[in-house]
Amino acid sequence: MSTSKQTVKPSSEQTELGFERLVFFTDAVMAIAITLLVIDLRLPEIPQSLAAAELPGQLNDLTPRIVSFVISFAVVGIYWSSHHRYFNYIKRYDGRLIGLNLVFLLFIVLMPFAASLLGQYSYLPVAVIVYALDVAATGFSIGAIWWYASYNHRLVDRTLDRQFIRERNAIALVIPLIFLASVPFAWLSPLASMVVWWLTPLAAMLVIRLRKKRPVKRH
Repeated sequence: MSTSKQTVKPSSEQTELGFERLVFFTDAVMAIAITLLVIDLRLPEIPQSLAAAELPGQLNDLTPRIVSFVISFAVVGIYWSSHHRYFNYIKRYDGRLIGLNLVFLLFIVLMPFAASLLGQYSYLPVAVIVYALDVAATGFSIGAIWWYASYNHRLVDRTLDRQFIRERNAIALVIPLIFLASVPFAWLSPLASMVVWWLTPLAAMLVIRLRKKRPVKRH
């Protein structure tokens, strides 16, 4: 007596549910990571009688951590926005996409640690380098997500313009390449390395403006 194996294919509803879980899980992890950034902003207890005299100095000592928080908040916010934008075009998922997304989240959850390290030891090259490498790794990993999903329209709409795909691949490299390029500067001066980071918004806006000059075909 022979038995036949029946292959059960996931329904469109199941596929959509799994895709939504992937996106929602990513949003939740990034929300937690961006919230944890503020934990490092703490002031010591100051007696009421000394508060007026000591508070300005304590706030001044907190300045490097505040700067680290602002930079990290912007970085995570930009990557969340990029992830949201990419997944507007990605229509399907597979095991490799999930794996790449987990790698991306690995570096995202490391961001509070890297930010704390930078805030406490911004004068040391090693702290600046660890932070820059984490941001660069996060950027390369989200770029890998888009490259994998869009290569030969693997997981995106078949009608998505190829030129648009190539341009998004180029834009994804802006932040990680700038942070990676800042690493050698850290050995000369940690401050010089951080100054290089501020070039990121200008470089990103330049690439985006160049992209907008070309029409995007999307049906």
